[in-house]
Amino acid sequence: MAGSNSTMIHKLQKAINIKYGEKILINRTQFYSEQKKKAITMYTVKKAVWDEEIQKNKNKELFTTTSQLQIVLFLRDYWYILNNKELPTGNEIWNKLRKTIPLLNQEGQAE
Repeated sequence: MAGSNSTMIHKLQKAINIKYGEKILINRTQFYSEQKKKAITMYTVKKAVWDEEIQKNKNKELFTTTSQLQIVLFLRDYWYILNNKELPTGNEIWNKLRKTIPLLNQEGQAE
């Protein structure tokens, strides 16, 4: 399943970047959890935004989680927003989490 989530993340990222000219980046980092006694992988979605003052891109963090599935859902919702479509509401757990994510909680308004 993790492989299919990785594939879907890549496809959504590529589609968003190509069709809409976005500069979405997906970063993966790890830290060691003493509580769980193992390495934990964090996934972060960032958007490269041109900064006129310093004449280079700055990365703006959009969403961070330890779940690849949540990254897929975030990118799916962002795709829907860019396409001016109503967001799917079939996943109650995601619906609650979505309300805490500023980019997705703007009543269909993408940056």
